[in-house]
Amino acid sequence: MAIRIARSLIGVIAAAAAIAQVQSPTEFEVVSIRPNTANDRIVTINVGPGGRFAARGYTLVLLMQRAYGVMDWNVSGGPGWIRADRYDVAANAIVSGNLTERQLKPMLQKMLSERFKLRLHQGSKEMSGYALVVRRIGSKVKPSADGEEHSDTFRMGAAGLSGQGITMGDLARYVGGKLGLVVVDKTGLKGVYDFKVDWRDDTDRPAGGLPDVDPREALRSTVFAALEDQLGLKLIAQKVAVQMLVIDSVEKASEN
Repeated sequence: MAIRIARSLIGVIAAAAAIAQVQSPTEFEVVSIRPNTANDRIVTINVGPGGRFAARGYTLVLLMQRAYGVMDWNVSGGPGWIRADRYDVAANAIVSGNLTERQLKPMLQKMLSERFKLRLHQGSKEMSGYALVVRRIGSKVKPSADGEEHSDTFRMGAAGLSGQGITMGDLARYVGGKLGLVVVDKTGLKGVYDFKVDWRDDTDRPAGGLPDVDPREALRSTVFAALEDQLGLKLIAQKVAVQMLVIDSVEKASEN
């Protein structure tokens, strides 16, 4: 009887471990990396159902941005090709359902370490930028319905921005990236949020109308005001400490 119970326990533990491995993989099962030699500017990325990940025309730095949740200005060091050479990546992981950002990031980090021999360390650098803070009256952001991070849902265009399952850190860097600014999160808000912000983009003005207004500056003012009015968040110009990824060594990826 004791032997049967022990065997049953072993079977249960093994099954649980197998389920955990499927739900939380640490690496892709299959990875294909090929140089992209197309003479175009097409850059796409897709995290599909069934654990599929695909990137077209991505540089190493763009892959690092997705893997580590950073912007281009967070990456220093390395040879020039890390921002010039483009790659097509197709990978697949065994997961239960779709890949989440929590699962995807460590798998991308391991892929970069193995296929590009990427070695780096973290640093910090102070630079002029903006801090994303909460207004004194409080924020108006709404916690995400499912509590899961979905950074690929962020959208920002001429009419506004939206996202579901976005951290404040990602909101700061996404908005900063779109506006050409260095922005860091100082809201103190944890977790993930859903939001939708609308505005009217008046940067396309008829000839002769306010010719001395810089369209980018006009858009920045529009976005700043919309974030403050609709989300209760404010962008304040100041010196900010930026976390850096410093490349120690890296090699061009070998095909497959």
